[in-house]
Amino acid sequence: MSDSSVYTTSKTQRQNKVKQGDCQVAGRPLFVRLYPELSAAALKAGLDKELALWYELRAINANGSSRLLLNEAVAALVEHFDYTQSTAYRLLKAGDDKLWDIKCPPLNALTPGGKTTLLSGRSIPSSGFAATCSDALKKTPASCRLSVSSGVPGPTAPVRRGQGYYSTREWHSVVKIKGLRELGEYLDTLLGRAVEIRASDFRGRQAKTAQLYASFFKPAGVRAKPISRDSIKDATGVLRRQQQRYDKVAGIKRVANFAFYQNDKGVLAPLRHLVDGKCKQWLKDRRLGNTYHSRALKASRGMTKRVNAELHRSLICGEASCVLKRFFQSARSLIRSSERDNEAFLLVNKRDRLIKGRMEWCIA
Repeated sequence: MSDSSVYTTSKTQRQNKVKQGDCQVAGRPLFVRLYPELSAAALKAGLDKELALWYELRAINANGSSRLLLNEAVAALVEHFDYTQSTAYRLLKAGDDKLWDIKCPPLNALTPGGKTTLLSGRSIPSSGFAATCSDALKKTPASCRLSVSSGVPGPTAPVRRGQGYYSTREWHSVVKIKGLRELGEYLDTLLGRAVEIRASDFRGRQAKTAQLYASFFKPAGVRAKPISRDSIKDATGVLRRQQQRYDKVAGIKRVANFAFYQNDKGVLAPLRHLVDGKCKQWLKDRRLGNTYHSRALKASRGMTKRVNAELHRSLICGEASCVLKRFFQSARSLIRSSERDNEAFLLVNKRDRLIKGRMEWCIA
């Protein structure tokens, strides 16, 4: 069977199969690519707004050059992601030197009567600068001076490294988006398989944060392991009640898991534990953590493998993990694992489950 790029059973998504690439394809709906580990680390560090903007800047950077004119970037954010101009400039300033770099035009590039755009979004005439600007203009040869047009800049001109990442025809502020490796080093985390969602689902502050949280889970159709609410809180910093709110906003699917054991006859039997009540005690089938699936689409690996190889050499987290594994989806992985927990569980084969369709795990 050929491998499909869309891992879902939704009729709408089956009819809209798209090619998963590093850049936006002409005629293809605008998609936003999310990285689970980066999203979890940003949520825990309180950088969810800045990381959401980093994802959006990469989405509107169609040619993959990692450079955008400031005015064009703000216009695209307002058009596609429902930003206001003031919010876009504020977040761009907050994430400067962290997730991206903003290169502003030098003062000696201005000519009297022209205008330039500051990071705050305010256009100011060059004649309004102090005497240092006019002195710099006097020292600059006339053949080297570049005129700065008024109003919104035109299309992005070819970028030359000799000009400090600026256009050779007009001087404008440029946003230089940092790469995956730099962001992994900043957030001190490795990268996993990316997922993609439509830009129409990435609008509104609550929806964006919910999608960052949802990207921590596997897409629909991909096998996932049980995880408790407390473990999710430790990984993302999101409290239990807020997790439940994000589940509703992002449409996360939750599946229950149950613990079993093999009795003396080799037959599966439910693992029960004693529950204390106000007046009596009773035995109850033991439940494990839930399995969560998001609505995102599975994206291509891209440069993830090469970036992780570089991060392994520079990050502390690249060393051998000390986290013990509890859940295994095959007997082979259970036998080969050297980091197995004392209470390990093996996924029961579909044909051996007591209730068809239920997720059952047998204690090893």
